[in-house]
Amino acid sequence: MTIVPLTKVSLVGILDDKDDVLEAAQSFGMLHLIPLSSAQKELEAVPAGLGRESVEALRWLVECPVQRRPVTEPDDFDLETVVAQTLSNRKALKACRDRLEQLDRRIRDVEPWGEFSFSDLAEIGDNRLWFYVVPAGKLKQVDPAGKIMEIVHRDKYRAYVVLLSPEEPPAGAMPVARVHVGALSLSQLRRRYEQAAVELEELELQRQLLTKWRFLLARNLAAARDQSRRRRAALETADSERLFVMQAWARKDQKDEIQHLADKLGLAVLFDEVSDEDKPPTLLENARPMKGGEDLVEFYQTPGYRDWDPSAIVYVSFILFFGMIMTDAGYGLLLLLLLFLFRRRFTGSPLGQRLFRMSAWLMVSTTAFGVATGSYFGIAPSPDSFLGHLKVMNLKDVDTMMKITLTIGVVHIVLANLMRAVHETTPSGRFQPLGWCLVALGGLGTFLGQATILAKMGPAAVVAGLLMVGFFGSDRKVDSVKAGGLRLFDGLAALARIVNIFSDVLSYMRLFALGLAAASLAETINSLSGQLNQAVPGIGILIAILVLAIGHAINIGLGLIAGCVHGLRLNVIEFFNWGLKDEGKPFRSFKKEETRL
Repeated sequence: MTIVPLTKVSLVGILDDKDDVLEAAQSFGMLHLIPLSSAQKELEAVPAGLGRESVEALRWLVECPVQRRPVTEPDDFDLETVVAQTLSNRKALKACRDRLEQLDRRIRDVEPWGEFSFSDLAEIGDNRLWFYVVPAGKLKQVDPAGKIMEIVHRDKYRAYVVLLSPEEPPAGAMPVARVHVGALSLSQLRRRYEQAAVELEELELQRQLLTKWRFLLARNLAAARDQSRRRRAALETADSERLFVMQAWARKDQKDEIQHLADKLGLAVLFDEVSDEDKPPTLLENARPMKGGEDLVEFYQTPGYRDWDPSAIVYVSFILFFGMIMTDAGYGLLLLLLLFLFRRRFTGSPLGQRLFRMSAWLMVSTTAFGVATGSYFGIAPSPDSFLGHLKVMNLKDVDTMMKITLTIGVVHIVLANLMRAVHETTPSGRFQPLGWCLVALGGLGTFLGQATILAKMGPAAVVAGLLMVGFFGSDRKVDSVKAGGLRLFDGLAALARIVNIFSDVLSYMRLFALGLAAASLAETINSLSGQLNQAVPGIGILIAILVLAIGHAINIGLGLIAGCVHGLRLNVIEFFNWGLKDEGKPFRSFKKEETRL
C-alpha cells in the first residue's frame, strides 16, 4: 500500500497541433490535467455535452418496445444527427402523451354536460353559463326561485346543473362551488384527441425507425465521452497567439515514457518536483487482492498526497467488522452461494471484479464469525456436536463480548496513531500519536486487568501518554513568556481530545450490539414460526415456512445494511479521525474510454 510519487509535467506545443496533442495525451492515459484557464462559463457548458446526451438517447432507443434490425456498418451513421433526432423524438413523444392524457381527462369531465358550444353574449341577452356539479344529497338545498337553471345530466350520485346569469351567482346561491368546463365543446375535444393520437403513432413509428442505430450509438458512446473531455481539456490550457501550454500531474516513474511521447509529438517538456506550495492529487497503488480497499477509502475521503495510504487496513478491518455484525454462518453460506450463481454479472469491469472479490470475503467473514458464535440461521448446534465444539464465543456473555469489542477498538485506533506517527515529520506529529497510543492501551489494561500487571501498569501508561500529548501539543518555539503561555494552551487543547478517544473506543461496542441484535432476531423468527406450526395444524406448516422465509430475508437485509454502514463508519470516522491528517483529491487520469469491438 502506497501513495505514488508524482511530478509536474509542462508540455509546450504549436497551437494548431493542440487537438492532436490532446488526443495523444488521452491515449497515453496517465496524466491528471491541471487547469490553467479561467474560462469558467465555457467549462461549465462542456460536461453536459454529447457524451451525456448520447447516453440519454441510447437509453430511449433501448427501452422502445418494438426494435428494428440494428445497423452494424457505420457508413451512413452520423452520431450528432442521430442523437439530436432521438432526443427531439423523446421530447415530442412525451409532450404528445401529456397532451393526450390532458385531453382524455377533459373529455371525461365534459361528457356529462353533453355537446354544447358557447354562443355570443348578445344572442342570449348578455347572459353567461355557469356550471355546477351538485351531489345528489345536496340537490334539495338548491332553491330554483329567481334562477334560470337546467339539470342537463343526472346519475346516481350527482346532478349536473347549468345556471344562466349575466354575473357569477353569489357563493350562497348554490350548495357547491362552480366548476370550469372550458371553452371547447365535446366534439372539438374529441377531434383534438384523435389528432394527438395520430401524432403519437407517428412519433412512436419514428422512434422504432431510430432503433436501428442503437448498436452503433452504443459503440460510439465512449468516443463521444472522450470527445467531450477533449473539448473541456482544450479550454483548460494556456494559449497564446501560436503556442499552448498544458500542465498535468504524472507518475514520477513514467518520466521516460512522457519524454518519448513529447519527442514523438514535437513538444517541449519540463518536469518539476512537487513543492511545498503544491497540492497534487493522490494516486493510490495497492496489490490486486487489496485493490478493493481503495474503493472503500475514496468512497469517503481520499488521503492527502503527503499522508499515507490506509487502503489495506481499511479493507481487512471492514471485512472483519462486517462479519461480526452479520455473525451467522447460515446467512454467510447462503449469500456466498448467491454470489457464486450470479458471478458472471461481476466480470464486466475491473470494479465489478473487485466488488465480487470483496463480497466473497465479507461472506467468508460472516460464516467464520457465525461458526465461532454457533449461529446457523439462528439455530445453535448441540454442544456435543462437531459444530458445537467450534463455538468459541457466546454473544449473550455481555462482559466477555464488551472486552472483545473494546479491545478491537483500542487496537484499531492504536494502529491508526502508529501509522500516523510513522509518516509524520515534526516532533508533535510523531509524539502526539504515540502519547494517545499509551493512553488507549493504558485505559484498556486498566479495564481488563484484575489484580494483574495490566491493572498496575495501566494508570501509569495513561498518565505518561497524557504528559507526552500535553508536552508535544505543538511545535511552537518557546522564546518568550507569551510564546510559553501559547505553548501551554496548545498542550491543553491537545489534551481535550481525551474525550474523543474515549467516545471513539466506545463506538466499537456497536459490533457486539448489532451482532447480538441480529442473532436475537433470528432466534425470535424461528420461535415464532414454531409456535405458528403448532397453533395451526395442517396449514400451519406453510405459514411457518412463509414466516421463516420472510423473517430471515428481512434479517439478512438489515444485516447487510448494518454491516456496510457501521462496518465502514468505524473505518472512515473513528479510524480516519486518528490516522489521517489531510484530505486530498483523487488522481483522475485523462484517458480514453473508447473500446474496439
